[in-house]
Amino acid sequence: MASIIFYPDKEKNEKSLLLLSFTFNHARLRLSTGLHVPKNDWDQEAQKAKPAKDYSEVNTRLRETANFFLDKYDELFPKGKKLTKEEVEEKSAEMVNAFKVFTGRKKALDATRISLLSFFVIFQQRYKNKISPGHLMQYTSLKKQLEAFQTKKEFRVDFETIGKDFYIQFTDYLKEIGLKPNSIGSYIKILKRLMNEANEDKLTSNQDHKKRDFRVIMEDVDTVYLNENEIKALYEMPIELSAHRIIRDIFIINCYTGLRHSDWSKVSNEHIHEGNLYVRTKKTNEPVILPIKPLVLEILKRYGTLQVPPIRQTNDAMKLIGKKANDEKISKGDLKKWLVIRTHTARRSFATNAYLAGIPMRDIMQITGHRTTESFLRYIRVTKLETAQKLKDHPFFS
Repeated sequence: MASIIFYPDKEKNEKSLLLLSFTFNHARLRLSTGLHVPKNDWDQEAQKAKPAKDYSEVNTRLRETANFFLDKYDELFPKGKKLTKEEVEEKSAEMVNAFKVFTGRKKALDATRISLLSFFVIFQQRYKNKISPGHLMQYTSLKKQLEAFQTKKEFRVDFETIGKDFYIQFTDYLKEIGLKPNSIGSYIKILKRLMNEANEDKLTSNQDHKKRDFRVIMEDVDTVYLNENEIKALYEMPIELSAHRIIRDIFIINCYTGLRHSDWSKVSNEHIHEGNLYVRTKKTNEPVILPIKPLVLEILKRYGTLQVPPIRQTNDAMKLIGKKANDEKISKGDLKKWLVIRTHTARRSFATNAYLAGIPMRDIMQITGHRTTESFLRYIRVTKLETAQKLKDHPFFS
């Protein structure tokens, strides 16, 4: 078990320096937090400064410090693993060193004991207000995969070992445990960013991750989109199970809004004003305003408040709905596309149909969040024939 306690030092100039005592594995660290409060404003039992409204920054920093030590402890002292006294002392020194970097009292250049795995915590604390919680969780997931890989394959993972051999063995390992190319690619992309950050911090001079062989693997998935006729056919398809019928209708709504699944729940009457939907997207934290089609209002009126299921549950339902659409041959053309529709198909359908309808790319990109026309054009699914049909009525070809 590990525990942390904050307490004030002797008062000087009407303020006391807050100290911390971190106890773990029969060892104890006593360190300064660098924070000061008047002794009378410190609540030892509550472990916070009061009144809270006057010390919100101090109390927030204390919580961050406590989380730092507890996370660091979980990283350095895995459950069930016995360590010698010397190993405990070494890891204690690493913890102190990392804390000095975390508080800015020591430059990363001096932090020679920081390992790649311990750098995850520093990176996450550094960017916790700049990267979404969901994205930060991917770093935690990668760290767990690296730890498991290190144990099972007996390959030491650290800054200097990240190279071609690591890349081959780690990606092979991820394939062995059943991960798909895009998941593997996401992990490699995150690792490359961590290594770039470590290079900037002078923690390592290894730059093998920048070589051509250390590439991000990506597989083009969910490449289908539904055209207007197919969306209409899906909407009119009878579905007996009410839970699936609701998910189908939510999917239809988002074929006309282009939002990510994480924002689907924001399509509600309270976010619609004078015919426009106003939302702030979760992933980019940017505002989006778009006109709402009458069909969307019709669906919202029918249900009132829509409860959007988690993405896995939604995709499981879409898989069954798509199979029914395929079996019943509800549309012309390629019926196999129905077998691969998922939540993201709605967003891709919106972008592609809007483009084919002649809406300027820049306007669509304001909604989808794409930064460049190149990335947008790779995202949408437009055939050469569809492009020709779109251009046919352009004045240039008249």
